[in-house]
Amino acid sequence: MNRRALLTLAASGGLLGSVRAQSNQPESTEARLDVRKFGAVGDGVHDDTNAFQRGIDYACNNKMQLLIPGTPRSYLISDALSIPHGKHDWAITGEAGRVTITQTADNKPIFLFSSRGHDYRDTTNRAFSVRNLRAAWSRKQPIANKDSNMFLFDDGGYADFQIDNCENHNGCRLVSTREVQAPGRQLNVWGCVMSHLFSGYEASGAAVRLRTNPVEGMPNILISHVYALRHAAEEELIHLAGCASVNIDNVEINFGRGPQLVCWGGTTEVNVRAWRMEQCTIADGPRNVIFDLSGNGPTQQGTYRFQGVEMRFTTIDSTQPHSVFNASAGAEVVIDGCQEVATRHKSGALTLATTQNARVQFRSVADIVSPHVFLLDNPHLTDVSFATTEVFRFYKNSLTSGMDRVPNDSPSAFKVQAVAAAGWIWAIEVSLDAEVTAGQIELALHKNGRPIDSGAMKLAITKGASGVKAATVIKNTNHPDYRVAPGDRVHFEISTSQSFAGPKNAIFNLIVANI
Repeated sequence: MNRRALLTLAASGGLLGSVRAQSNQPESTEARLDVRKFGAVGDGVHDDTNAFQRGIDYACNNKMQLLIPGTPRSYLISDALSIPHGKHDWAITGEAGRVTITQTADNKPIFLFSSRGHDYRDTTNRAFSVRNLRAAWSRKQPIANKDSNMFLFDDGGYADFQIDNCENHNGCRLVSTREVQAPGRQLNVWGCVMSHLFSGYEASGAAVRLRTNPVEGMPNILISHVYALRHAAEEELIHLAGCASVNIDNVEINFGRGPQLVCWGGTTEVNVRAWRMEQCTIADGPRNVIFDLSGNGPTQQGTYRFQGVEMRFTTIDSTQPHSVFNASAGAEVVIDGCQEVATRHKSGALTLATTQNARVQFRSVADIVSPHVFLLDNPHLTDVSFATTEVFRFYKNSLTSGMDRVPNDSPSAFKVQAVAAAGWIWAIEVSLDAEVTAGQIELALHKNGRPIDSGAMKLAITKGASGVKAATVIKNTNHPDYRVAPGDRVHFEISTSQSFAGPKNAIFNLIVANI
């Protein structure tokens, strides 16, 4: 059949009419398609699965935008809506606010991204967007139903896409990778934006949970403007594994408990800005930490930067130690602005940062008002720095046994040039010229002739201790004893047991943070 004959047949409706009749495609190939043209009803009664799937296939294959008009009720589906692999320049958009799609099957996603075993390097799905949608399930999904996600990425490659203005009402997770992937089915998600996400009242899982298995890497991800009401959530809000260069911007959590951000398994270079928690509870659980950065290990040189963390009206109700930040060896953590205000205390305490050989830098820490919040738990003070910090050095020569509250050799006065207007005592670092081979040495800090909170400011070094011993001591920046002002005089008093032996000289570093 020649070209003129084909055009004649097409104009008469013979060829195109036959194709449309078989595939139920709309008569127009305009750039915007209405899902109702494929048979979707949206009355909350009819099953619209097949209509939606036909519309998605057509839009993805023809680089078009599938429009989902708002309805008085919702569009019902009974199976996952599969996104064709290897397609680009397509969109799915709700027209009026967030349009509801309700999944009637348990443990099924709304949108499933899968290459079905194809090598993603040849079939990357890119340059697409999904926005203005609300995911619901006809029955509330428990945390065990880990596939009940609004967006579930199974295998394949996905780049340069955007998920915007979407809500998970009562499913498990909002955006997730499949919990267990088939062997050899690699997954890579990169260069994407997930913005204006709402993790709803009855969501049981994370808002964003990205994990690769095996780890292929998920670089350059922006997670922006996330709001969560976490009454029923049993997972952290954001979980990242195998991710790099991730920016998290503007997060607010209400009523959460347990970890809220977890970075592990090769996750590096994470930047968090403006993270706010309100009416949250710090209670005992498997991981007693809010920002868990501890999963990389010594071979991973992860850098984590936090700018503007605010915890308001937090309830501390625990029997075990808790931390806001927890980082492991090899990590570098920069905390620039952290507030912990209006805490309700039932039991337990909270440490701002707990690290194991990680490097921590405090650029500003403000309004630590709870009397049960510690600043830092780190055995290596050399790994910790403040943007404005003073270290005052004291000496004690000729250590002997049987000393009883003997002052160090050179008490010091804090002068204006040293601490400006004021500062806070937060740590003592002691260097001895030899190990303690017998007995014990005890150091106590005094300010203006009086001991400072003698229980916390005492440091005991016993037999077998190494030549350098460090301890963190600040508890609460509201306590006046920890405040130093120009003119205050401080000194150490040293006591040793009768059997004390080993070192002859000591250096004491008193570290004052100007915060």
